[in-house]
Amino acid sequence: MRSNLSLSIINSYHEGRLSHAFLIETNDQEICLKELKLILGELNCESTYESSCDKCNLCHLIDIDNLPSLMIVRPDGMNIRKEQILNIKRTFSTKPIYSKFNMYIILNAEKLNASSANSILKFLEEPEEGILGFFVTNNKENMIDTIKSRCQILSAFYQENSQNSTYQQLAIELLYDLHVNRENAIFHNRDRLEKSLSKDEYQQIFQEMISIYLYFYKRSISKQIDNCTFLELQFLDKKSPAYLLQQLKLVQNLEQELSYNVNMNLLLDRLVLETE
Repeated sequence: MRSNLSLSIINSYHEGRLSHAFLIETNDQEICLKELKLILGELNCESTYESSCDKCNLCHLIDIDNLPSLMIVRPDGMNIRKEQILNIKRTFSTKPIYSKFNMYIILNAEKLNASSANSILKFLEEPEEGILGFFVTNNKENMIDTIKSRCQILSAFYQENSQNSTYQQLAIELLYDLHVNRENAIFHNRDRLEKSLSKDEYQQIFQEMISIYLYFYKRSISKQIDNCTFLELQFLDKKSPAYLLQQLKLVQNLEQELSYNVNMNLLLDRLVLETE
């Protein structure tokens, strides 16, 4: 069964109204990337698309990130650099050989800085035929308006797998301590998290916290108070949109710092101390 994301893009293509750029908000960027690769395989198929076939090598090249006309960009440290965007422009100065489109996917697209964002705007303001762009983010509200206004905005939310559920549960426990058991939060966090988790696992937990704060922020601005997904954290329904947005930005900033060689004890302490 096709997802809503796949249906929207594939149907637009067959109806001759495919956008040149998409902004996709998702709760799992890696799963979204996998789905986008499947979509791009279908868009570029020269015959009748089948999910598994041996007619050409296109889908395999997409899957292993070896198709010259597909560029996947991830943040280099804290930001997506201008040079990464210029590399897309250089690569796409010629027509694709193995596919119908030149394509780029920018993950964590909210980490485009002013310089790199300005560089990508040419593709968006003066779209060239045969170029498709995908900006993937956990929170579209963090995207600059000049990009957001020039993209078709879609969403792709996925059920958590067992590993993600583990990180989500740790995030829920951490948030509960931050807001309810504050006097024990620093000691509890160190005892629970410091001993066995890697920096990548911390990042997963922080990303789950970001998703949870975003969930409650959206509930607060829509004034929704029923059918809460996170019953343990339902007290966050009483927080104002401004407060939840403040907390969301705090965790996002700390999550970005994980790209550097930070002291996790100090980072966790800051999380507690800067949570009001």
